[in-house]
Amino acid sequence: MYTLLLAPAERADIVIDFSNVPAGAKLILYNDAPAPFPGGDVRNDYFTGDPDQSDFGGAPATLPGFGPNSRTLLQFRVVPLVGRPDPLDFASTLAALETALPIAFNTSQSALLSNALGLYVAGSGKTLNEDFDDYGRLIQRIGTTDQNGFNNQGLATWGRGFMDPVTETANNGEIQTWNIFNLTGDTHPIHFHLVNVQVISRAQFDFSDPANPVFAPLPGTDRPPDANELGWKETVRMNPGEVTTVRMQFNAPPPPSWVAVKTSPRTGGSEYVWHCHILEHEEHDMMRSLVVY
Repeated sequence: MYTLLLAPAERADIVIDFSNVPAGAKLILYNDAPAPFPGGDVRNDYFTGDPDQSDFGGAPATLPGFGPNSRTLLQFRVVPLVGRPDPLDFASTLAALETALPIAFNTSQSALLSNALGLYVAGSGKTLNEDFDDYGRLIQRIGTTDQNGFNNQGLATWGRGFMDPVTETANNGEIQTWNIFNLTGDTHPIHFHLVNVQVISRAQFDFSDPANPVFAPLPGTDRPPDANELGWKETVRMNPGEVTTVRMQFNAPPPPSWVAVKTSPRTGGSEYVWHCHILEHEEHDMMRSLVVY
């Protein structure tokens, strides 16, 4: 109950009650997720007293009081109350929230949720891919389930670069369902501009032959979104070997009157992007346009 899995740029609202914590206590917000997630590399794990990794391309051991330390994120120092107590009664306030939040959730979700949650939904197929750049370095790319030839290593690829022709388009107001197949070994926090999305489900798919992945869920592997994903999301974790199904509605606002060029000169529409929020990935080249007409 005291843990939460969050990817880069993923958000969560958390309420912490310190009223029963004694004054003088110090609590640590602690990160133990391996990087890259979920496999991890010990050379990326920095904490006080960690082993010396300098002989293996990593850093020396972290000394007490010094960095690097990627585990200890934030310290809460609980101090005696100063001034008047909070006029709100915590128990009654929590009860009111627990009554109001489901109503707000159902009201906000009903437009898209119809017979969706927890089941794979047929829709547009997207892929997350590992390829190589012109220097043989590993890069991450977004693509579709239509093979895009071969990369410079002679391997089949479904990935596309940012400047390649656009494959994600929508009419303004259109609702779409996307099935995003992760062909890589990492969990990618995929961030959508313009739209918030609903996580519909996750399922495994057959990636035993990387040259011939089967873009369909394996029967019996569907699972609903995590408890903290039952709402609008702008960033969604996409796990390796899984297809993540999301649904969204494209509502592009009209450009302000003072904007001379109303549409993208490149695509002729209102151009936005979707991308991985790991900085190295989005820069090289895990970002694609999505265009609303």
